[in-house]
Amino acid sequence: MRNRADNDLVREFVDFVETSPVLPGQALDDTIRERIGADLSQQRWRVLGKVTLIQVAAGLTTLCVCPQFGLGFGHLPLLHDVHSTLPLPLFHLICGLLFVSLGGVSSGLVLSRNDLVLVERRHYRYFLVYGCLVYLALVNLSPEAFVAGSLAWIPGAVLGNLVSFSLGRRLRRRLA
Repeated sequence: MRNRADNDLVREFVDFVETSPVLPGQALDDTIRERIGADLSQQRWRVLGKVTLIQVAAGLTTLCVCPQFGLGFGHLPLLHDVHSTLPLPLFHLICGLLFVSLGGVSSGLVLSRNDLVLVERRHYRYFLVYGCLVYLALVNLSPEAFVAGSLAWIPGAVLGNLVSFSLGRRLRRRLA
């Protein structure tokens, strides 16, 4: 019985190999060209909008554990101890680094491969602008908490984004 099934399989393969090639239709060619063109010429604002949405969502999530703005899920003594122990510029540097890290890793994991290529070309500028804008927003939300020493938050945010975005990309490559 097995020999007959093997013979049928071989015969079907030989028929397949001997069949003349079939060319796809013009409609399929046009569809493939459109998809490739759309992938290669992505709109920057759309991709950077995705990254910003991911970053803002992650930032709001991070604020839920930050006791500074009163949005947290309770009192975390560890954060208050770190704040009172470290020099203010170092604390703000670490705060900026931690604030954006979830967004950086998430962006590296969630974005499509084509989106990542576009973001990688501009990520230094984007993360610097994003860090400055978020810093200004946080200063407006809580002006008494930020003093001149808090400017260290911006390099911390840029560094946190660069490192965590790179980590997210590497994790994605390993998981794929």
